[in-house]
Amino acid sequence: MPKSCGFHRMEERRVVIILVAKTSNQKLFYLTNQHSRQELHKIRTHEQFFCPTCQASVHLKIGEINIPHFAHKALSSCDQFSEPESSLHLHGKLLLHNFFKKLNHTVDLEKYLSGIRQRTDVFVNERYAIEFQCSPIPVSQLFQRSDGYKRLNVHPVWIKGLKEPLREEIGLVHLQAYEVAMFQQADHFSYLLLFHPPNNRFYYQSNLFYVSGNRWVGKTKSLQANQQIFPFALPNPLTRNEFKLVIGIFQNLKRQYIRSQLYAGRRIGNLFCRLCYELQVEVASVPAFFGIPLLGGDCMKEPAIIWQLQIAQAYEKGVGLETLVASGQVVLTHPEKFSQALEVMTDYLTFYTSIKNSEKTNANLLDNVYDIYCKTVRKLRK
Repeated sequence: MPKSCGFHRMEERRVVIILVAKTSNQKLFYLTNQHSRQELHKIRTHEQFFCPTCQASVHLKIGEINIPHFAHKALSSCDQFSEPESSLHLHGKLLLHNFFKKLNHTVDLEKYLSGIRQRTDVFVNERYAIEFQCSPIPVSQLFQRSDGYKRLNVHPVWIKGLKEPLREEIGLVHLQAYEVAMFQQADHFSYLLLFHPPNNRFYYQSNLFYVSGNRWVGKTKSLQANQQIFPFALPNPLTRNEFKLVIGIFQNLKRQYIRSQLYAGRRIGNLFCRLCYELQVEVASVPAFFGIPLLGGDCMKEPAIIWQLQIAQAYEKGVGLETLVASGQVVLTHPEKFSQALEVMTDYLTFYTSIKNSEKTNANLLDNVYDIYCKTVRKLRK
């Protein structure tokens, strides 16, 4: 494993587990459930198997509990650029392989791409590399693998493996950095695709609004594999009633954030308190139009209430948005997010200037913010 992948490099060789091996006559032998365990026991008595990558001898393991698989007979330095195997990972790869086969796609299990020295989990139509990721992975390694596929004009599709089913709801979602890096883009509309092998079911976490840290608010919805299509079905936009739930969660989180700032100590050095003071806003009762959920807000590091207060402050002082971002006061997650940040901030500024002096009810507020959401979705999907 290269040093750049972010894991500690192990000098000793490691055990490598695979589902595809070569026979003594150089034919590929797949463990894709076409043989019973009894048949595999008979085959093992008269056949030798070898790793397709390093050509070393491998042993066909047929347990009563674990999925049959091949393992190198000795500790191996085989060029196996992937996560350590688990029964969940093996099971998921087999189910995904069968899923594509049933849809009559050309599919290869554990296809090794020598040009980039990477082995796909499932290779579809010689155009899609399906990566079924069941354990945390350094973001740098994830991007490295994706870039490798792209050099071959292969589209990487990352699917997060699930040990347990998810609750289907509009709610708070905790996402680690590597899971965010796994986001799929549907015409720039981001979502996380997941798969639960025990139930053979896909899950979507979509319509994701950034809160802070690893917290997002989004919609979790599932789809049974026999109802799935490929290219994969896309998540639907939120209805007005669903978006109302998002607004409600954001309001609760905003109240929690304000309480945390009130008891944080020195208000003079507190960014939130200072912004409220300069805008002549009561700290304990910040207007509802600050801290609203906007798609794309994840390009800003600070919570929505902070960067939205900063936009209002800049507007009142006659400072342009480009100047505000360039000053570094609004902190971006990455410099490449500059254009995205300007779009999101422009949408908010238009909303702010139209609503700040009007007597809007909560229903009007919901309609206005939902209208921004719908316009953003349409713009992203053009």
